[in-house]
This record gives sequence, C-alpha cells and structure tokens, in this order.
Amino acid sequence: MFGSEKRVPREAVNSFLAEGTRFQGSIDARGDLQIDGHVEGFVQGTGCVLIGETAIVNAEVRAREAIVAGRLRGAVIGRERVELLRGSRLEGDVHASSFKIEDGAYFHGNCIMGEPEEPPAARPEAADGARPRD
Repeated sequence: MFGSEKRVPREAVNSFLAEGTRFQGSIDARGDLQIDGHVEGFVQGTGCVLIGETAIVNAEVRAREAIVAGRLRGAVIGRERVELLRGSRLEGDVHASSFKIEDGAYFHGNCIMGEPEEPPAARPEAADGARPRD
C-alpha cells in the first residue's frame, strides 16, 4: 500500500479510520494512526499519521511523522519528518525536520525545514531597536 518499502507494520497501527468512513472534528491519537477514509478538521498523533491511498483529508495534521499516500489539503507539522509517496497529493504548508517527496507526488505549498527561528521582537538586541555593539 505504501510503495516498495514497508513503513509501519499493520499490527503496529494503534488507530485506524477505514475506507468508506467519514469523520468531521478533532482526532487526538496516541501512537500510530492510519486514515483510509474522509476526514475534515484537525488530526494530532503522538506517533506516525499515515494518510492511505484512498484517504481524502481536509485538516491540519500534527504528528511525530506524517506519511501521505492519498490526498491531503491543509498544513502538516511533522516533528521528525513528512513524506509524500508516489501518487499522493498535498495542498498545504509543511513544517518538518525532514521532508521527502517521491517522484510522482504532487505538492503545492510552502515548506519550512528545521526549528523555526526566534521572532526578531523576542531577540534582546531587537527589543529596543538598538543594534548590538561589536
């Protein structure tokens, strides 16, 4: 289902939303979550969120890692990594330490890799507008 490499063994998935199932709202999953149905809202997982080939997800997704094989419209925040598999479609921004896009995947959005920088207003030298001395 997820390309030539086996990502997460089926028995390791803690939660599963089957094809043909529709869900609207917030999902807070402990462990790994596989989505093969339709989801609208917000998805958060402590492990890996797998968006299967038959999935249609219109949601913000936050997880340790996210692997997309189906369709996702919304922001994705992967603390460790985000991966788009061949045939997947992602329309939304990505923020992850590692971002991999296989040939044949579609991505339209912005990508931020690594930890975000501290905002300029929070830096001591920027707080009063003064420049640091050499």
